[in-house]
Amino acid sequence: MNILRSFARPMLAAPFIVDGLDALVRPSRHVEKFEKVAPTLERVGLPPVLAADARLLTRASGAASLVAGLGLAAGRAPRTNATILAALNVPLTVVNNPVWTVKGTQARKEALSGLLRGAALGAGLALAAVDRQGRPSLAWQVRNARQQREAMQAAQQAVQQRHVTA
Repeated sequence: MNILRSFARPMLAAPFIVDGLDALVRPSRHVEKFEKVAPTLERVGLPPVLAADARLLTRASGAASLVAGLGLAAGRAPRTNATILAALNVPLTVVNNPVWTVKGTQARKEALSGLLRGAALGAGLALAAVDRQGRPSLAWQVRNARQQREAMQAAQQAVQQRHVTA
């Protein structure tokens, strides 16, 4: 493994591990944040979430974030775990940084900064999700094998024709 990857993956996963553990063990603060934006989410068209469901959803999201974060940090199925974290990152970033509900210039700046930070984490996770560690994709391998096979067949035919005409 590249030395950069050995440092980057755990650092990229760290916020998800910490937040996931906190949501799993102490979901109250996370549920409060969700309840503040729930009316807005309902106006957008998402179905309403009951308080008990919000707590369960928070814990489930925390568990998924914790497990995927640990997997990414350990280098176990890094592309899969990065994809899971990227998918979890979108709603978590929106809930944790509700720019549209915040009043006051300073609070809005902080929420916008958090939203952009979440977007940057999402971009890093997207890169980690497609990182093949320098190995070519399966599509490239298939295409390359086909080209090599065709080149070998053409070379064999050329040799056979040369022997026939000689």
